[in-house]
Amino acid sequence: MNFIHLRFHGETTSPWYVGKKKYGDYLYTRTDYLWGRGVRGPVLRQLWRTYCFKSDLMEKVDFVPERDCTKCSNAEKCPFNNLRGTGNGDFKDKPRLIVANLFFKGDIRTEIVPLATLNDQHKHVVKGKAPVYVEYIPSGVRFEFEIILMGNGVRFVGDVEKAVRVSLSFFGWGGLCNEGFGRGVINNVEKRSFKQFEEKFILPIAEKLMNVKEASFNIVPLLLLEKSNGNIYTNIFEDGFEEKLTHSINERYWQFYDENIYVPIRRVSGKARTIKITGWSRTGKNATFTGIGNELKLHFERKLNLEEAKAIAITRYGIGKYKNQGFGSLRLKPNTCIFKSR
Repeated sequence: MNFIHLRFHGETTSPWYVGKKKYGDYLYTRTDYLWGRGVRGPVLRQLWRTYCFKSDLMEKVDFVPERDCTKCSNAEKCPFNNLRGTGNGDFKDKPRLIVANLFFKGDIRTEIVPLATLNDQHKHVVKGKAPVYVEYIPSGVRFEFEIILMGNGVRFVGDVEKAVRVSLSFFGWGGLCNEGFGRGVINNVEKRSFKQFEEKFILPIAEKLMNVKEASFNIVPLLLLEKSNGNIYTNIFEDGFEEKLTHSINERYWQFYDENIYVPIRRVSGKARTIKITGWSRTGKNATFTGIGNELKLHFERKLNLEEAKAIAITRYGIGKYKNQGFGSLRLKPNTCIFKSR
């Protein structure tokens, strides 16, 4: 299988603002992670700037990938077209691009800076209006994130790595990039084949899950599972949720291993709750996501064999809607595996 796993190690070189909440004239930042969606967007945008002839025409050019890329004579060779997927970041069969969440490292002490209030339409300073105070992550903070390329996506590994470096150092990631926030540098990139990736990131988790009767997982940032009518599950006790969850896990295993599997989940419990989060969208309006967050506890019908345990472990790289952008990441909680008695 054509596969390459990239693990980026970087460092902030300017203040970073990762929107958390707003209280009056005070903006709070996250200090734990930036969604994979917040990495994927700038990287794809940089690939578009580099390879699409329309990107040179004018600012805010009339460009719709679903319409324009299908007519482009360069579509087959274009990294942007081959890696963008659908609007959800999905692909018809196996994903060519998976962008995991970016995690900040170490003990982070935020700082505060006042910014002049700007007019939303013309972006000039509004006279007589108080400044906005922005909490931010300072420069010098380390971070890590992962990108996976599969199938035809592997041939664009050099383009992706360059787009990461350029978009991060020149244009910025996260919020307030136009104000100079979100710049950084990549210090090191680890590259792994599928076998090396499995040995490093999947098998250690799978081995912990073998012979257990239940295990708990943190949901990062939230889980979006679609019902048959297109709506999203917001409660683990809704009819059909356990079946949908099992199907999503089985599907993700197939995407990585090219084999069918059935994971024996008996029931689901835990401290899961409905969560709503808001993020930027290329449509120009903020996108709101409502799904299930916090924690899931999986109860198994019997002890898992190695392949079934690997299917659970691979959910670290997302299941459900927007799974290739960091959503639906199930991360095993330490010391929560309860073993079956012999």
